[in-house]
Amino acid sequence: MKPTFEQAAQYGFVFPNARMWLSPENRARIAEDAALVTTPNTTVPAELLAYIDPMVIEIMTAPRRAREIFGEEKKGDWTTPYAKWRADEMTGRTEPYSDYANGTTSGVNSEWQTRPQYIFQTSITYGDLEVAMSSAAKVNLAASKQRAAANVIDIDQNRFYLLGVAGKEIYGILNDPNLPDAITAGATGTGSSTKWADKTTTQIYNDILALFAELSSQSSGLIDRDTPLKLCLSPEMAVRLGAATDFNVSVLDMLTRYFSNISIVTVPELHSMTAGETVFLIAPEVNGQKSGLLAFGEKIRALRVIPDMSSFRQKYVGTTYGGIVLMPFAFAQMTGM
Repeated sequence: MKPTFEQAAQYGFVFPNARMWLSPENRARIAEDAALVTTPNTTVPAELLAYIDPMVIEIMTAPRRAREIFGEEKKGDWTTPYAKWRADEMTGRTEPYSDYANGTTSGVNSEWQTRPQYIFQTSITYGDLEVAMSSAAKVNLAASKQRAAANVIDIDQNRFYLLGVAGKEIYGILNDPNLPDAITAGATGTGSSTKWADKTTTQIYNDILALFAELSSQSSGLIDRDTPLKLCLSPEMAVRLGAATDFNVSVLDMLTRYFSNISIVTVPELHSMTAGETVFLIAPEVNGQKSGLLAFGEKIRALRVIPDMSSFRQKYVGTTYGGIVLMPFAFAQMTGM
């Protein structure tokens, strides 16, 4: 049995202002006394002391570079089934002059090309509760999902421009069936390797010159060293252009010294882990005419917002004709690097 405070005081244990010992019977009644009844803590939930940084880190995707090769053009709208364009070829011949001769003629032969349009879509949904909960965290959920839809459409549009649409007669500027056959890089590297990783600066430069020679030959000289050119290669291969000689002259230095108007476009889609690397040399314009273009009917169309019982849905639509190659001779490709 516990002694009272008065009995404890006789033995020298003094508790000023204390009223009674803590026991299960009187705990609720004396909880306001000095004795600690609750679990020891810092009195404030740790979450309330956390610093919520307003900075947001967005996960990045591979760069979309098709538009750096050719410009985009709008052809009709999303109701347009296909686009047509005309290719004119001048015909005729001459003959020795005679006052009474009239046997030869000149004319034009027109050929019409057709490219169907592909319509693609994505949807977003957001519920009342998740929007309210996100708002408490200062997150605009609906706007974030709208941005995601636009981003997804742009990623696919870039892929369609470069590689076309599988299962349809819609091609990209990298795989159009009318493109000339690829040539193979010279086997001049270490151990007769064709890989740029095994080649010297001069050997890499000579591969690009061979690619340009193919381009010049295909165009019968319409494309020369002063023609604007786009050298398209994967990010991994672009690094090789920095390889320098003992005199600190890089491949890029040699290229810009010879070609008066050449630019480098890094295209991630040109990288292959199995089939080796591919490099394209393209003349985007020849004698004032475009050699290719990227076409669409609608860049992005946001359809109506559909309310449900406690949520909303919305569809986003894009359209594409893919990448249209108008002059196949203005494209040269090399594989095996």
